Amino acid sequence: MYAKRISEKIYLLDTYALGIPGTVGAYLLKGPKPALVDCGYASSYEAVLKGLAEVGVMPSDVRYIIPTHVHLDHAGAAGRLLREMPNAEVLAHERGVPHLIDPTKLVESSTRVFGESIMALYGLPEPIAAERVTGVGAEAHLDLGDGLTVTLMHSPGHAPHQISVLVDGARSLLTADAVGIVYPDLKALIPTTPPPSFDPSQLVATVATLRQTSPAELLLPHFAARKDVEWVFDRTAELVESWVRQVSRMRKQNVGLDQAAESMEKTVAADAGVEGLPVYARVSVRTSVMGILHYLEKGG
Repeated sequence: MYAKRISEKIYLLDTYALGIPGTVGAYLLKGPKPALVDCGYASSYEAVLKGLAEVGVMPSDVRYIIPTHVHLDHAGAAGRLLREMPNAEVLAHERGVPHLIDPTKLVESSTRVFGESIMALYGLPEPIAAERVTGVGAEAHLDLGDGLTVTLMHSPGHAPHQISVLVDGARSLLTADAVGIVYPDLKALIPTTPPPSFDPSQLVATVATLRQTSPAELLLPHFAARKDVEWVFDRTAELVESWVRQVSRMRKQNVGLDQAAESMEKTVAADAGVEGLPVYARVSVRTSVMGILHYLEKGG
């Protein structure tokens, strides 16, 4: 199964990232003008197409692709999907648009973080023609027809060009990575604090701003719907600040990345009540520790 119904007009599409279910999701807003919010890695594009087919949406029906930010697990498949979606327009924050049109710097940065072998698994994003991309600013409103309207909101911290999407009537908030990761089979939250542009004060401020929208549910890319809205907001803000303190302390003690990541893995495992973490969760923890170290090295 590639698609799960969240509500009458919202579906979660599992992108089966690297063949693993329940780790990277996209969301379909099924109105007369269907919108795909996020689309997974470039190597996952076929899973997205299968999800659309399960819901009964043809690729040619899709009117909007909305990558919440340009990180590869959210926007990597956009260029490839556009080949199948001749009527689709890409909407992204204006600061992310240049990286969608020319992903060269994005690929270089991601390769430094993950290495060439992992990048080969993720797949490389394809450039998108400038005329098919529209930039948005602090806030934008979109009418998908039949009473389905959404608000796109700038939500920096995880990345300076990130947006979240509020489905207005349903009060369903597609958070992007403004909140932490809560994998279905791991009952703990992992902060999403990757390099190169993580900013803890902005992230915590974004959590406060999103809380003011009074959402009834949070739709997480990592992963699925959460009704425990206040817990997710509270835990995200708490752990972002806590992890920065812990990693900062280890850095002052000359603890390297590998040891720091191992320490935080143990923290997450203890919080989840498990002996060890699955590999995808370990990768998430390590990437978050890398982002905090990068922030501290820049003088944060």
